[in-house]
Amino acid sequence: MMQIRKAICLVLTAGMLFCAGCEKDTGNVNYYDENNPPPTEAPVEMITGVLGEEANVSGMNFTVVSAEDPGIIMPDSSKQALFFQVKIDNQTDETVTANYLNNFSLTVDGTDYDSDVCCTIPVMKELYDFYEISAMAEEIPAGESRTGYIACEVDQGFKELGLHYTPKTADIGSRVSVALSKEEITSVTK
Repeated sequence: MMQIRKAICLVLTAGMLFCAGCEKDTGNVNYYDENNPPPTEAPVEMITGVLGEEANVSGMNFTVVSAEDPGIIMPDSSKQALFFQVKIDNQTDETVTANYLNNFSLTVDGTDYDSDVCCTIPVMKELYDFYEISAMAEEIPAGESRTGYIACEVDQGFKELGLHYTPKTADIGSRVSVALSKEEITSVTK
């Protein structure tokens, strides 16, 4: 009985290898044919921006206009609030979103944080209380631009951070990253 199972496994394995082509020089099995071509990978754009300067990614110009420290310590986390004024100029043919929860993330001293960790509701409330404006969460039609604020909470002792903008959430590999040192962040008052 055991030999019959082994024979069946060998025949099935040989049949699979016979039916599947192998990619040239890689040894990887390729299950694609002319009716089912392999998926193409979207080009990845990793752009490094500078505070106050425009950087282009995927047809959008992104600028961190200012990085601000309002002197607010978050009561529940003991982290400090930071506000970032950003400008997005949509030069594509389609409407894009610019939402603090979907399109932005942060790196603090080498550790990456998704927006749901650093762009919290309490820090957005602090932004509203400070400037009487809501965080950026809107659509930008083709050919138009918007300026708005993103608020984040970070550890008080940070040395460097990076604010990242990903224009298309389905394409997380393409983004603008603006590195900021603590010295580049301006103190602001109400």
